[in-house]
Amino acid sequence: MITSSDLGISVTTGFGKLRLSSAPTLTPVSVAEAKTHLRIDSSFTADDTYIETLISVATLAAENYTNLALMEQTFILDIDAFPDYFNLLKGTLRTLTVNSITYKDASNASQTLAASNYVADGSIKPARIYFTPDASIPSTFEIPNAVNVTFTLGFTAASQVPAPIKQAILLMIGTYYETRQTVSDRTYKEIPQSAEYLLMPYRVQG
Repeated sequence: MITSSDLGISVTTGFGKLRLSSAPTLTPVSVAEAKTHLRIDSSFTADDTYIETLISVATLAAENYTNLALMEQTFILDIDAFPDYFNLLKGTLRTLTVNSITYKDASNASQTLAASNYVADGSIKPARIYFTPDASIPSTFEIPNAVNVTFTLGFTAASQVPAPIKQAILLMIGTYYETRQTVSDRTYKEIPQSAEYLLMPYRVQG
């Protein structure tokens, strides 16, 4: 699957950056579904690999537009020091899982923050991690990316993905399949207007 790291995309903030740690192994749309949408007979398999690529491209385009993690994937947020709360920069339509929060202590030794010190909130978009009222927040060594938050977002099955998002991905696949060369028409958009309309309600402001 093509990921944001393959395209050289880096999401940054004033504190640090968000990087993909583990890419999704599932896609929201199958090759069979894409071929049905494209009206390609299931017996014709010559374009299957190409269609798989288009699924990855369209999925990534949908994620970039909505700022959602669709299928299950793991990210690492690198921050220079502990903030008032963690803005995870990505939205989710399912439960947020915080794998760990690690940091370099005042002696530059690696430590893991106890889970009792924080609580995750995936309902707010972008997702956040807040400290509990009685949290013990340690000092960190003064180096870049001293704090690292590892978390997982995304659906665990394609059937969980909302129908409008899947339809938008199929519409993009159809556009990319029919247009295989550079388009000079200035009115052409990478995301078709109909797909953009379907994705708009799910868009998360970064």
